[in-house]
Amino acid sequence: PYRHDDAAGLVVLASLGQRFAAEQRIRLVELDGEPVRLIQSWEGSDTVLIIDAVRSLHPPGTIHHFRADGISGAAADGIALGGGHLLGLGEAIDLARALCLLPRDLDVVGIEGADFELGQGLSAPVASACDLATAQLVDQLLALVEVQPGLVAEAVVPDLVTGVRQGGQGLFVLGQ
Repeated sequence: PYRHDDAAGLVVLASLGQRFAAEQRIRLVELDGEPVRLIQSWEGSDTVLIIDAVRSLHPPGTIHHFRADGISGAAADGIALGGGHLLGLGEAIDLARALCLLPRDLDVVGIEGADFELGQGLSAPVASACDLATAQLVDQLLALVEVQPGLVAEAVVPDLVTGVRQGGQGLFVLGQ
């Protein structure tokens, strides 16, 4: 079922898909947030970007940026990664860390949600934040593929896990 602002990652990923549809080095894929599937999806990748809804006491629409090594700090600040998922990104990252399966670079873009009740449609502040996050990620992805011409970028959102890699490098943008 849909949970309003929990779709923030999917909305950003769809926008990235429109922008990068013709760019063969960037692949967008959905995942459902299940920790083992998340870890399997980025296996063998050096760089991973994750986009998802988050919950905390910050105003709706706030965009958070975390590195994998700062996820514990996010939890300490009361930010629940994974929005409405039973097990969130924090647990997936902790599990990957324990299994020595974290990529070299793992960044999380969290969009602060307001409404996680059943239903469709984003709240106004989250919709605006999705537009801003998309613009930021477009710039970041363009910079990454320009600096690393051999890079194959992948963006991931629920249930489709694929891996196209070149030279052992891969970039996943995970949206949930």
